[in-house]
Amino acid sequence: MISQKQKTPSSYSFFIIIFTALLVQLVGSYYAKYFIIGGSFYLLWVLLRILVPVLVIMLMRMPFPRMGLGVPRIDRNMGRILIIGVVILIAVFAGIYFLQGYFAFYSNSFNGQGGLARFAGFMIFTGSTLTGWEFLHRSFLLMGLVYVLTEREKVPAETAAKIAVAVVWIFEVVFHFIKPELEALGMLAGSPILSWLALRTRSIWPPFLIHVLVELLFIAALIMR
Repeated sequence: MISQKQKTPSSYSFFIIIFTALLVQLVGSYYAKYFIIGGSFYLLWVLLRILVPVLVIMLMRMPFPRMGLGVPRIDRNMGRILIIGVVILIAVFAGIYFLQGYFAFYSNSFNGQGGLARFAGFMIFTGSTLTGWEFLHRSFLLMGLVYVLTEREKVPAETAAKIAVAVVWIFEVVFHFIKPELEALGMLAGSPILSWLALRTRSIWPPFLIHVLVELLFIAALIMR
């Protein structure tokens, strides 16, 4: 029989992951603006969203191969889904391009520069924030919770996946409440899709690349206005 003392580490794994993600987003939201390199690179977000989760993964002895960092498993059907998804995204941004109120929110971002310099500023900013965002949510939270729930808490795999997707969904949508309504609505639909994609391919890289595409389309639409 397993003693209560032996159960304790796994019993708290779920809460440690949630607490870490909350702490990372809390600290970054208030202090990331004080650690910017070159006016565009948000160093603190990189440290918080990547380094901190990596340290926790190591301390909790969670296997990195289960964190979705490997090559994605993409079959023919998934390939079709990805192609259709890209086409839909381009069509959506073609419509969003005409929403003056939405882009007005970002009109001063990296402004006062030429088109190329402004694009570079946006890309450096995106690289320092989005990479950590996807690692924190799709690897640490999503894959980490699925691993902990299935391997340590013995929750059925399908149920564990649903719980993990729901947790990531809440984290991502709530964080976007500080942004324009359109982005919060977009994340309301996009978060579970990206999480499903990560679980389906067993990798964070397909949702990461789709997220990058979204940012590229947004930056291009903003600069061309």
